[in-house]
Amino acid sequence: MKWIIREKTDELKKLVMKEGWYVEDIFQNCAVAFKERNETLAKDVNTNYWDVYTEYLRVVEFSQQLFGMFTPDKRDLRFISGSVIISKILLDIADRLRDIATDISLLTKEPDINQSIAIPDMFKFSQRMLRKSLRIYVDQNLEGSPGVCAQDALMDESHLKFSQEIISLIQDNPRIVKRALMLMDISRGLEEISDYSVQIIEVTNYILTGKHYTCIKDTLKEFSLDVFKSIDEAL
Repeated sequence: MKWIIREKTDELKKLVMKEGWYVEDIFQNCAVAFKERNETLAKDVNTNYWDVYTEYLRVVEFSQQLFGMFTPDKRDLRFISGSVIISKILLDIADRLRDIATDISLLTKEPDINQSIAIPDMFKFSQRMLRKSLRIYVDQNLEGSPGVCAQDALMDESHLKFSQEIISLIQDNPRIVKRALMLMDISRGLEEISDYSVQIIEVTNYILTGKHYTCIKDTLKEFSLDVFKSIDEAL
């Protein structure tokens, strides 16, 4: 019986992987659409989103079948429930990419501004984070998890720096407010996607260890009341 549930959990992992591939495709389309100011490619994101949504529903349905057919042990129970959570995170990423694609479509109708040159690098950085966090889940190997935390801290700094530059730009030239705010929203969206990547490694850590971990700036720590207090005080 144990080997059967192992096969089924591997099938579940493959479903999550497939959803992740769709999300990565959408991510790449967004990056190219922004760089090339391609409105058609940006609009395709909304259509491709439904592939992600369909895969999410498959993950939920398949996990329900597993709970109905088997009595998973603690490790398998964490894997099944954790996989559903990661699947939902991927859907949330796709949702945010749709928002970004909408901004890109609007920006293609506006003159470009110099500050937009920073966005492609943020796309690449956020894409690498997502790819790395998904690899950690697929391999069920926690090596590299702290590195994702460090990357998230750098992404936070990049977004903060970019936002400050945009605010300064608006103050100097109020006529570009609309374009500047859309760029800021794209930067914020990429920063949020990086946070979602962190959530994937936090869930994977729970699957493998049964303990809750969280990223504190550039380090990964086991969650505790003291850690929670330190986060609250930092905010």
